[in-house]
Amino acid sequence: MSENKSRVGVLVGLIGLLTIVLLVLVYLFIDLKKDKDSLSNELQITREEKKIEKDSLERELRQIYFRYDSLQTDNDTIQYKMKMQQQKIERLLTIQADDAYKIKMYKREMETIRSVLKSYIVQIDSLNTKNRELMAQNVELRTREKTLSSEKEKLTAEKAALEEIKNQAVALQAADISVTPLDKRDKARDKTDRVTKLRTDFNLRANKVTPAGDKEVFLRIIRPDGVLLGSPEMLSFVHDGETIMASASRTVTYENVDLPVSIYWTNNGDLVRGEYMIELYTEGNLIGGSTFILK
Repeated sequence: MSENKSRVGVLVGLIGLLTIVLLVLVYLFIDLKKDKDSLSNELQITREEKKIEKDSLERELRQIYFRYDSLQTDNDTIQYKMKMQQQKIERLLTIQADDAYKIKMYKREMETIRSVLKSYIVQIDSLNTKNRELMAQNVELRTREKTLSSEKEKLTAEKAALEEIKNQAVALQAADISVTPLDKRDKARDKTDRVTKLRTDFNLRANKVTPAGDKEVFLRIIRPDGVLLGSPEMLSFVHDGETIMASASRTVTYENVDLPVSIYWTNNGDLVRGEYMIELYTEGNLIGGSTFILK
């Protein structure tokens, strides 16, 4: 009986010991879990802080990238260098790595990137200041050039006007122009089928300014349908830089006094009924004109 009690006592003691061990293990497990949860929370906070820091650095890099786009300059060298800096920022932003490595890379490059940006801002401001000064100088030069050009145009116009006055003064004039259709007996006829030639009479007016000497006078006879009556010699002359055909011509000796002149055109069968125009030219100038009618 006492032996059974002894065994029960040992069993109770073992159970108590196991209970204590179990309680200790449970306590240790709970404490370990608390430590693990605490460490996990700390790691999570650290990751979030690193992500926030990385995102902040990336935002600043992007701001610097777009700041380059806002810088305006015509200097090709600076434009090329700024483009290279933007490409450098693009490479940094596309790095495939964890936040800690990215932060390390961003911080290592950031100071250089900021410093380079500031140097370009200073250079561009300096260039823009110089450009504004040059533009002001160019405006002044253009104003002077415009003034000189205006004065030159005015002088050219005055010279042209004087030249025109001179040409008008020198140019001969034909007056008292008339056309007489003649038959084969040199009698005046106005019937187309009777006319064998046309005589154009006029006076070269006296002009003390034009040089005296031989003058070739060209006659143009234009039919009612606009066709020019030609000449067997295919006569032509230059007027306003253009070669013009003539119907007939005559060379006269001009001595600066009124000179009566007659020019004949022989009918080649091209006459038609209607109103004709005649034009007289000498030395490239139109000196007179008139009309006549054939029936």
